[in-house]
Amino acid sequence: MRRFWKKDNAAGLPFFVSVGAGLNQIPLIREAKKLGFHVIGVDTNPNAQGFLKCDLKIQESILNHNEIYMKLQELLVDGVIRGVMTKSFGPAIETTAFLAEKFGIPFLPFEACGAFTDKSLMKKIFLEHGIPTSRVIDSGSRSRKEKYTAADLPLVFKPNTGHAKKGVMLMNTAAEINAHIKEAVRSGNPYIIEEYVRGDEIIALGIVNKGEYHLVDVTDKKTTPPPYFVDLKHVAPSVHEDLSARIQHIGQKVAAAFAIHTSPLVMEFIVTGSKELCLIEAVPEFGGEFLVDVLIPGRTGYNFIAEAIKACTGTGFRPPSLRKKRKAAVVQYITDGKGTLASCNPDGPSKKPGTVFSRIFKEIGADVQEPRNNHDRIGVVAVAGKTVEEALDRAEKAAESFNIRIKQ
Repeated sequence: MRRFWKKDNAAGLPFFVSVGAGLNQIPLIREAKKLGFHVIGVDTNPNAQGFLKCDLKIQESILNHNEIYMKLQELLVDGVIRGVMTKSFGPAIETTAFLAEKFGIPFLPFEACGAFTDKSLMKKIFLEHGIPTSRVIDSGSRSRKEKYTAADLPLVFKPNTGHAKKGVMLMNTAAEINAHIKEAVRSGNPYIIEEYVRGDEIIALGIVNKGEYHLVDVTDKKTTPPPYFVDLKHVAPSVHEDLSARIQHIGQKVAAAFAIHTSPLVMEFIVTGSKELCLIEAVPEFGGEFLVDVLIPGRTGYNFIAEAIKACTGTGFRPPSLRKKRKAAVVQYITDGKGTLASCNPDGPSKKPGTVFSRIFKEIGADVQEPRNNHDRIGVVAVAGKTVEEALDRAEKAAESFNIRIKQ
């Protein structure tokens, strides 16, 4: 690991680099501070909220990994960079991998990062390693003159890169899909078309430590009806907890296929009617949806983020116990129709039984619409209960207490 020296400081300070310092990074920064690390935050926004909790800051776009590395060298702080992590996605993961390699910190190879942002390449690697996944029908390679027919449908159309369900749609007619292909080709946006696998959606959240995958929890995911797949609700325990051993096995295969040494790993599956698992995506990230920082600690007491930091920094990672008695928990999102957010009560859910977290995403006066991607959601609540039924009921009441009013 690379050492940084400053003559007038005491030696040996352990440093942790947070790639990103926005609101969503604060749980990562906070847990690193609790574990005794001096945190260096990196963000292009000089007013990033997480900077207030960092010991040092670097104002730089998280896309510019070379510039960040040079600025880290210029800081001349006395100590050792012990960990580099991000709670963001995509390019932030690439920067994390680049810096981790530079400082000799276990993560995943920088050269492997592209496979997590290129969906067609990810699918190719899944198939090469015997990982069950949905069949790719087209990855932008069909002739423009070749048309889809009703026999091909329904199909799922996705941007080849992207997040938050932007541009993901279920296509039921040949006219729809041919029009989307034409537009994608015209605009130069790579796309991927997959078979539509029917079944329940689940999210598996785990941590890879020294190449070994540890499943932490599984949640049931509820989405908006087709054609969009916007996340509305996550529920734990999953009705498919009995598949944990098989999920664990697939998680281990993913870790090996992508040479992941130490990292969070989030996998999205479809469980078919015959209880087969179909892996849709896997990412070496904490993931969003308030699952690792709210749902898992609230229901199990397991501090996912802290344990991931321990794994990254080699400071006593504690594997999860799947046999431990757990509560039920629900993360529920608030959506509405087209209009303007006229009023709401952000503190409403805090007084409702079982509420462990709540947040409004939109400002008063903001335009809202029926959700087409995750950024269209208005707010979120997370609640815990003794049973799934109790947690679901509490989530509904907590969501209603926002008293959201939309002006049409």
